[in-house]
Amino acid sequence: MQNIYSAIHFIMRGGFMMYPLLLVSVLSMSLIIERLIFFSKMKDPGTAFMHTIKDLVHAGKTDDLRALLSAQRGPVADVLTIGVEHINADPVDINSAMEQRAMSVMPQLESNLWVLDTIITMAPLLGLLGTIIGMINAFQIFSTRGLNQPTAISGGVGEALIATATGLIVAVFTLLFYNYFNTKIRRITKDMEFAANEFEKIVKQQQQ
Repeated sequence: MQNIYSAIHFIMRGGFMMYPLLLVSVLSMSLIIERLIFFSKMKDPGTAFMHTIKDLVHAGKTDDLRALLSAQRGPVADVLTIGVEHINADPVDINSAMEQRAMSVMPQLESNLWVLDTIITMAPLLGLLGTIIGMINAFQIFSTRGLNQPTAISGGVGEALIATATGLIVAVFTLLFYNYFNTKIRRITKDMEFAANEFEKIVKQQQQ
């Protein structure tokens, strides 16, 4: 309970701008957890996955191929599933179908990242606004009471510093995960492109 009271006291010391900062931090944490869960459900096919795909295509085991892909989770398996559905078509048409599927997956991968990007920009600005308000309060106390109440003046400065620090902490924390998610998306995009190109080559070899 003492820790809770200390946290509440800290928030109150930072001024009313701490409340939107607290709201932004909760939103950031919620979206980060949602994205972590989303990406954790995706399986990495691994380097041997395409070799298995190639063997099944050359053996003509389409049903086994579909079963293998259905057991996988993630955009790579989704793209290859579309390729299998068009396996008897022209390789160019297969690649086009897989490319369209990959493009349709991108909004799911990038979902809510714009919100995190906004929080990265907004949090320091909210902290800066808290800083300005705190300094204004401090100077108002100084102009009306002079230096007779140094504690009140330092309280206004402390309010400013707490809001600034909180805004920066929220922004830095969110930025770390934002960059992580973008790196994850770039890797998945490359994996989808590689899988689609390899599958097209496999089908070409099979049709020759």
